[in-house]
Amino acid sequence: MKKNLIAKLQDSNSNILSNLISAVENGQAGKEYNQLYPYSHDTVRVGITGPPGAGKSTLINQLITLIRDEDKSVGIISVDPTSPFSGGAILGDRVRMNQHALDPDVFIRSMGSRGEMGGLARMTHQVSDIIASSGKDIILVETIGVGQAEAEIIQNVDMTVVVLVPESGDDIQFMKAGPVEYGDLFVVNKADREGAHRVAAVLRDYVTDAFEGRSYTPEILLSTATEGEGTSEIYKQCLGFINYLKESGNLKLRRRNQYLSRVRNNVRDELERRFWTENVTGDIEELISDDDLRTYSPSETAQRLIPKEK
Repeated sequence: MKKNLIAKLQDSNSNILSNLISAVENGQAGKEYNQLYPYSHDTVRVGITGPPGAGKSTLINQLITLIRDEDKSVGIISVDPTSPFSGGAILGDRVRMNQHALDPDVFIRSMGSRGEMGGLARMTHQVSDIIASSGKDIILVETIGVGQAEAEIIQNVDMTVVVLVPESGDDIQFMKAGPVEYGDLFVVNKADREGAHRVAAVLRDYVTDAFEGRSYTPEILLSTATEGEGTSEIYKQCLGFINYLKESGNLKLRRRNQYLSRVRNNVRDELERRFWTENVTGDIEELISDDDLRTYSPSETAQRLIPKEK
């Protein structure tokens, strides 16, 4: 069963891959995911993050072309805002990157954020693992661009590219406690606009201070993705940084830390699931009265719901 599933996935079968991802998103393919996980470790995963309108999708479109020019396969996970009506991703898989839609070695998947504040859908890492198990060489993960909360992306990828625009100058101070600290490569896109070099210079000062004493300092690059300008250098820098991570042992360390974090999250989620299914009978809204709202703090009410230790 396991070998048959792997063989079908690695035979560029996008329908099986899509169906598996949908099942995982809906919590219905745990067994299959566990079977595929051991085959997911060879793929390089790169996060592309930044504010809305920075040109992330355009940059990714250019990177897909560069990756395919090297005859490498690529998977794209694009986390979109969730529709308040359907619960699905507002932007479709091929709206932004339709020139690659018919390429069997390119797999594009949009995911609704479903209200997640970190910019990533809850199941992003599992979906990434499934795409990786299909044999893709590189996976690009694009986030919805919600600011500092996107630090969550570092738990899902091997390296993070932060994309900004010349108008981001006023936001860099705000970002010092977020993307400036976790970015591995910074790109000032739409560099044909006024102020691009100034923003790059300011950003370089912040990054130099933030990474003082570390073994590397992220590069600051300029690009105009709509024209393909600077994108080759971005791709080159990504490959170079991944090689650095491998040679220094930091890739292994990053992945171990991600694994430990995921284990902790899964333990927390399972304990929470058991609590609500085994210890709390009925709707929580029916269990808590209006008097409780006025009398007990939320922590007190929570303690009342949790069974006492024997």
